[in-house]
Amino acid sequence: MRAKKARTEIRQEQIAQAAMKLLALRGWQCISLAAIAKEVGVVTSAVYRHFKSKDEVLDAVLDLVEQCFRSNVQVAPANDPITRLRDVLMRHVDLIVSGVPVPRIILSEAVFTGHPRHRKRVQKIYQNYLAEIAVIIRAGQEEGLIQHKLNPETLSIMWLGLVQSPAILWLLGQGNFDLKQHCERAWDLFEAAIQSNPASAASRK
Repeated sequence: MRAKKARTEIRQEQIAQAAMKLLALRGWQCISLAAIAKEVGVVTSAVYRHFKSKDEVLDAVLDLVEQCFRSNVQVAPANDPITRLRDVLMRHVDLIVSGVPVPRIILSEAVFTGHPRHRKRVQKIYQNYLAEIAVIIRAGQEEGLIQHKLNPETLSIMWLGLVQSPAILWLLGQGNFDLKQHCERAWDLFEAAIQSNPASAASRK
């Protein structure tokens, strides 16, 4: 039974990964279960054995995105908080460039006009992500690296804005917009604005 369950979980993840790959290339409304099955290398009925509908597949895709966000924070080296904020930001950029369809999910009709649970789920994923960023910011304030007068929750949203809007430009430009270069430059401005000691930035570079 355990082996069967493991095989089921592997197949479900394969289907979700295939759906995420297709979502990175086109809108969710343009993706069919048949296309997802073809990407996995199985017949369409095999997808139905694991997911009752395309909505459930989207739920699985959102699970993967949430795992990616969580990994961004957990895998980032435990350097000083400001350096860690930069590391997580650049990992977020790498996710997008490597094919995790964060911009398309945000703009997807399935999220905004589909089942309400998708919209609430995306909102929750981002709230949890920003809460983790706020924790890092508070650590920076406790260490005297980030200005105490700045609100951690507000800063976390500004941090996300360093990549979120540019990611849409990157998507619209079909990769012609240099997302990584932009975010590196935007980070320098953000770091200079939040740090308590201007000289500390030079020592980290």
